Amino acid sequence: MEETGLVTIEICVQTMRGYQDTLTIARWCEVEGVPVLAVADHYLSGPDLGSEGFDQLVLLGGIARETTTLELCTLVSPLTFRHPAVHLKAAVTLDQMSSGRFSLGIGTGWMELEHEAFGFELPPMDERFDRLEESLSYVRAGIDGTGTGFDGTHYRLSPFDPQPRPTRLRLIVGGGGPRRTPELAARFADEFNVFPSRTSPASERIQTFREAALGAGRDPDSVLLSTAFPGAIALDAEGATSLLRQRAERTKTTPEEVASMLDRMKIPHGTPDRAAPGIASLAEAGISRIYLQLSASPPGEIGRAVAAARRAVDLAT
Repeated sequence: MEETGLVTIEICVQTMRGYQDTLTIARWCEVEGVPVLAVADHYLSGPDLGSEGFDQLVLLGGIARETTTLELCTLVSPLTFRHPAVHLKAAVTLDQMSSGRFSLGIGTGWMELEHEAFGFELPPMDERFDRLEESLSYVRAGIDGTGTGFDGTHYRLSPFDPQPRPTRLRLIVGGGGPRRTPELAARFADEFNVFPSRTSPASERIQTFREAALGAGRDPDSVLLSTAFPGAIALDAEGATSLLRQRAERTKTTPEEVASMLDRMKIPHGTPDRAAPGIASLAEAGISRIYLQLSASPPGEIGRAVAAARRAVDLAT
């Protein structure tokens, strides 16, 4: 953790690799004091059908048994992959396996290719948000054990208290939507992941969230605010140029186009000096956790990315 004048900024890691690589990264995180390891939950890890993919909830069960202090989470799991009962029971199981170190992130799903390839239905966005609201209601009812159940258009949970009860299972709502995402986070989330957006500034979405939380009778300050973006901060200019070149190769663009896209989405990148003002703006908005998206990075590169981001946070103080 690094202190800014406003909030404490945690630098965390998000990855999407196979079990052995993820275990290596998880063990490194514990040694180096990285508080949270998130996984991106996709059945394809790249933009083509030849890319690898794993069930990240199953994978996290193994990681939970091989670590002791590291917080674990999905960022996020598509509702299109799993019925909310499956999400609930998988999350409660991971809560038990990790001794209360797991947080479940649920989102609408978005990658058309993996839905087409595996035969998952990908309804229109409005319906997916309706399903997200119902999924969160369902899982929250199961976590809280109120016995009221849930009866919606798409999903139904009988009025009983599913056993076992989790010890410390937290819900994450994340996305870039300007209205429904922050409103759902205000009602259901323990953590709101404010994903970068070209059209909707993070500060506006956070304000929408705060107003909605107060309207729902919740204290907005009780919900952790986080964000996630590509790990494109390097300790020196040469390293920053290399990161832009690597990302350009993966996205079949140019380094200049990558830098322009990151700037438009207000994603901190480059050297720590260059990235620091952007991180200061995030802190000013109330964000206290940053997940570096390092899904394509081998374990050896993650240490350099974390060190550079921590340096940028120091400069933002």
